[in-house]
Amino acid sequence: MSLFFNRISKFTVRRDNARFFSSSLPQSPYLLLGGKKLRDSPEGQIGKHRFLDPTTGDRVYSSEKTVPKELNGQPLLGTSQGWVACLENKDFTVRLTDLYKPWISSSPKVISLPSIGFKPSTHATEVSLSSSDPVHDKDLVVAAKFSEYQLSVCCDSKWTHIDTPYSLLPPSDLMYSKRDKAFYFTSFKGLYMGSLDLTDNELDFQELRLRDQPKIGGAGWEMLDKCFMSNHLVECPSGELFFIKWYTDCIRRQHGEYILMHGITKRFMVFREDEKSKDFYYTEDIGDLCIFLGKSEAFCVSASMYPGLKPNSIYYIGPGIGSYDLATGIVRSFDPPRDSREPSLVPYPYWLNPTNPIA
Repeated sequence: MSLFFNRISKFTVRRDNARFFSSSLPQSPYLLLGGKKLRDSPEGQIGKHRFLDPTTGDRVYSSEKTVPKELNGQPLLGTSQGWVACLENKDFTVRLTDLYKPWISSSPKVISLPSIGFKPSTHATEVSLSSSDPVHDKDLVVAAKFSEYQLSVCCDSKWTHIDTPYSLLPPSDLMYSKRDKAFYFTSFKGLYMGSLDLTDNELDFQELRLRDQPKIGGAGWEMLDKCFMSNHLVECPSGELFFIKWYTDCIRRQHGEYILMHGITKRFMVFREDEKSKDFYYTEDIGDLCIFLGKSEAFCVSASMYPGLKPNSIYYIGPGIGSYDLATGIVRSFDPPRDSREPSLVPYPYWLNPTNPIA
């Protein structure tokens, strides 16, 4: 199977420290916050991107970069394996780029995939890549969700749109398993787990069996029942698969003459897959691991590889930005400072996975 493509070219609350990114620094997960345009050039806009380093809580600025003209104004669909997917609004061509990786100083790569053939019907777009090196991997497969009831797959220079019997859920539940060489996603309410095996291109579903539910009093379950719940899947570096329930509450607040609705993270529940039975067992201990959840593909890293990350934690974006300690349930939230005078080049934040960056 080959894909023909055209190569176009400890969180601290309100911490306001800033530094410029150095390629000599260890490559760790970064939160893409935005960027600012500095000037125009014949090749495209020149600007700097702004990140948050979760190991220190510092803001990090990239060196000056040229945004290729073909990416100007294109909305971001999501991130996977450190690459960002964009959509051309006119012909619905999907492009992959490493432009936003902070350790890429110049000559960003842009890969054009075929047009999907229609305007996406959902704002909850998800993208997942089968490889962290889409430039050189000729067997690259890209999976995406452009509508609620379809799984779209790009390989052999074309998109195939596969109807599913269950509605796919909002962002971050679509993921690629290196262990199984398959794409996974959850069904409505997380009752089933869907998979697309790349060895035979068969779409399959299995019931999600959750064991050892946490001991929560009646009032606790009643509170969670009132929350919005999203379901997520993530694979750790060793190949273990985790299923995550994310509970968020909506708070009503009076602000002068206005009533504001504010989302807040209440709790995460993590279930670890048993390799033999394929059942998922509740756990509050994932050891040295950190899970990153947001508006794109979830990923997992070892905290000991990136000093400053808190092990046994989930780092999340939206609603709110912060980290959650699985053992204690303590939420550490923060609000990155914004400069209203700074026109943003990025509409909303994304976590960037440091896996095998391309220099």
